[in-house]
Parts: sequence; C-alpha cells; structure tokens
Amino acid sequence: MKLKEKVAVITGAAQGLGAHFAVGLAEEGANVLVADILDGGEVVQRINENGGRAAAMICDVSDEKDCNKMIETAESLFGGVDILVSNAAIFSELKLQSMMDITVEEWDRTMAVNIRGVWFSAKAAIPAMQKRGGGSIINIATNRALIGVPMMLHYDASKGAVLAMTRAMAAELGDKNIRVNAVAPGLTMSEQVLKREGIAERNSSIVNKRPLKRTQTPEDLIGSVVFLASDASEFITGQTIIVDGGSVMR
Repeated sequence: MKLKEKVAVITGAAQGLGAHFAVGLAEEGANVLVADILDGGEVVQRINENGGRAAAMICDVSDEKDCNKMIETAESLFGGVDILVSNAAIFSELKLQSMMDITVEEWDRTMAVNIRGVWFSAKAAIPAMQKRGGGSIINIATNRALIGVPMMLHYDASKGAVLAMTRAMAAELGDKNIRVNAVAPGLTMSEQVLKREGIAERNSSIVNKRPLKRTQTPEDLIGSVVFLASDASEFITGQTIIVDGGSVMR
C-alpha cells in the first residue's frame, strides 16, 4: 500500500471527485479526513467498512478559521498531516453563461472558494507538514484553463489562478520538503456533473474530438492523485498532470 501510515486531508470530499479521491487514497493505506460543507458521513462509512480509517468534518474552505480547524482535527485524530488534496470548488452549480451575464456576487463567491480556499488550506497545512518532515499538496484544476473555453469565465479564471499558485507555492515550499503539484481533469462524469442539463451532448462532442474517445470517469483521476501523494513522485514539484484523454493536444 503506497500510502500506508500517511494522513490525507481532502477538501470537498463528501461527494463527486473528492469522495472518489478519499476512497482511493484510503485504499492505498492513508488515514483520511473528509472535509466539506456537506456531511461526509457516507464516504467515511464506505472507507471504514472496507477496512480503512477515516473521519469527516464540516469545513468551508473560504473561511480561514475553518481551514485551521480542519488541520487541527486531522492532527488530533491521526497524528499529523502528510497530504492535502485541495479539491473543494464551485463548479457543478455554475451555469454556462456569457461573461457579460455573470454577477459580481457569483464571481466573488467562486473566487472565495476556488482560489482563497486553496490558499487557506495550504497555509493551514504547511506547519503540520513541517512537523512530519515534509508533505505533498495536490491542487485540483481543470484542462479548461489550458484550452480556452467560453461561457464560464469565473470558473476558468479561478482554476487558471490555481495553476499559477501551484507553481508559486512549489517554488516557495521546496526548502520545507513540501511538494506542490496540480491535476487538471477534462470533463469528468461525476455524480454532480451528470445532473447538469445538456451534459450528454456536450460530453459526446468532447469525446469525439480527443485521441482517447471514451467518457472520462472519476476513476481515471485516482491514479494521478495517488502518484503525486506517494513517495514515487518525491522529486516532482510545480507540475500539472493533465488527465483528459488528450484534449489539450488538439
């Protein structure tokens, strides 16, 4: 088990991609804290029933006090923090719309969660990782920020910032033996995404344009996250792994 005795904190892990990451890391031996504004009890139950060890807590990553409490909880329950997966983001509830129609309130809320949340989570985790001699931070971005896609400017801008933050954080934290990398998925058919109106047609168009012509599922991302969390990637930092079936190549 690649992550045995490691402690992983995963934000936005009560559902969607975050829940899959939590289960995947637990299957590799990590103790997992499921942090979300929603109740993560079902994810914890699934992990514990499969022989893993997990706990859940309510956390709004846009609130610095919540992020500090999140890390304190992981230290109290599991003895430290080795891995942070910054997955929490506003996405599935955002509708496709022109930049001319995005409200200031929607823009600010998206930035608060998708950007400030990444900063607050890392800021809270760094001292805990230093106590363990280092760690791995994995920021979840999107291939949209690398392609240029219309009709969701606030989301794409926030994830473009995450890519820039990943490199800047990696440069700053290397001396602390903390690695920072990003995973940039393509359109992934998680439970929440499948609820979006017109998603089947949009997915079909994307599939037909990329080299690997099948639907992307959450399971396609777990291997990259486990790799970046593990010692197998101990000399990799400041990088973005694009997991999208080759869409960015077009």
